[in-house]
Amino acid sequence: MALDRQIARLSKILVDSEGITFDEAQARLRRLTLEIVVGDDAVTRAAHAAILTAVSVGSRTFVGGVRLVGAVEQRLNSTLPPGAQTLSGAAELVGASTFAGPPAQRIRIGATPQPPEEGLIWMWWSGWRAGVAPRCTPCDDGRNPLSGIAAGALAVGAAFDAVRGRAVEGSMEVDLWPTAAGEVPPVFADVFLPGAIWLVGLGNLGQAFLWALAALPYADPSDVELVLQDRDKVSEENWATSVLVRSEAYGELKTKVAAAWAEARGFDVRRVDRRLLAGDVLEDDDPRIALCGVDKIASRRLMAQTGFECIVDAGLGRKASDFNRYRVTIFDAQRSIARHFEGQADATDGNVIPDESAYHQLQNEVGTCGTAEVAGASVAAPHVSAITAAVAVSRLIAITSACACRVTEVRRLSERGPKAGPYATIQVRAVRHAGRPINFDTTTRSTCESLIHSIKS
Repeated sequence: MALDRQIARLSKILVDSEGITFDEAQARLRRLTLEIVVGDDAVTRAAHAAILTAVSVGSRTFVGGVRLVGAVEQRLNSTLPPGAQTLSGAAELVGASTFAGPPAQRIRIGATPQPPEEGLIWMWWSGWRAGVAPRCTPCDDGRNPLSGIAAGALAVGAAFDAVRGRAVEGSMEVDLWPTAAGEVPPVFADVFLPGAIWLVGLGNLGQAFLWALAALPYADPSDVELVLQDRDKVSEENWATSVLVRSEAYGELKTKVAAAWAEARGFDVRRVDRRLLAGDVLEDDDPRIALCGVDKIASRRLMAQTGFECIVDAGLGRKASDFNRYRVTIFDAQRSIARHFEGQADATDGNVIPDESAYHQLQNEVGTCGTAEVAGASVAAPHVSAITAAVAVSRLIAITSACACRVTEVRRLSERGPKAGPYATIQVRAVRHAGRPINFDTTTRSTCESLIHSIKS
């Protein structure tokens, strides 16, 4: 069997953790199927963000197909993806498909009665918290799409663990707005949404950032200025890890693909089609807050001298043993990104071919150079990027809203909770917001769009 570069980085998870060949890993991934059952009450903004996130990241993991069943013929209550009108239509745009027979794993959303089923995974959310459970768990009014994104991604992660025979916790959750003892987070309707952001790196994390930002219910998305910076082009290896990548985008600049998505959402977008360079300095009207998703330490250190007042930096695990690990750290004048990474260097042994039978066989098929490239590539699963982005964008909202937030968080999703740093209120003099969230639901969607159009006309 030829190496399928679209799923090579995902296949590495199985190869490196289970000792099977790439042929065996690819065959298993192609057999994986997922069914998402939508209850009659799954109509809120968070519910639809959860469903569409589960479809998008699930279709890149359950390669055999992701099927959406239940109450799917309803009007879309989400700004994901741009251009869709119904839930079923949106799901098809982001990767839903059909397949024959029962699924390898099933996810349920909504409180509609369901007969007991072994292994069924339920999504839930409440405020800034989201999780999965083995039984129906009450949800709130579902106004926060970020908790929906986290719930959908967690459900896919739990499903992927289950089909790999990993012990799945009965319940698992993520808190997107943790607070110090005795404090409570603001309700979603009371925060301010970020209005000017510089995104550095548009790989799997950068695209997950855009997915989360596009889900936010802005009153007028044209008030949001985004600068998108990257120099790389989309390749086949990006399909399984990056939520905005489609096969027709291979060979395109990542900035071009990301800009098309962001502009379709209505954001004001500017591209920088090169890497960050020593000596780069922001101009007066440039965004002063950066979302960073690069994978090189050297690139992160360069950001210290550009003029960013705040950097929300995210990183992921790179190996089969820690691919479900994420880190989100906030850097500012008091917490220097250059000082944090001082003395650290990027790994230089990535192209060493492991002395294992799977890689020996691969070497016979694709040659030494191709095998070294695969061996040196990081493993990745898109549900981890989606959860990380939900955490990072929640921090960005806290900063924009002048609220205290956790300055660093490191976690494996298989662990009960994160290793966390202190709380601080991040001071950004040039912060720009784009107003509070609108109460965006299926009854106001067309009204809001018409109003915005008439104002611009």
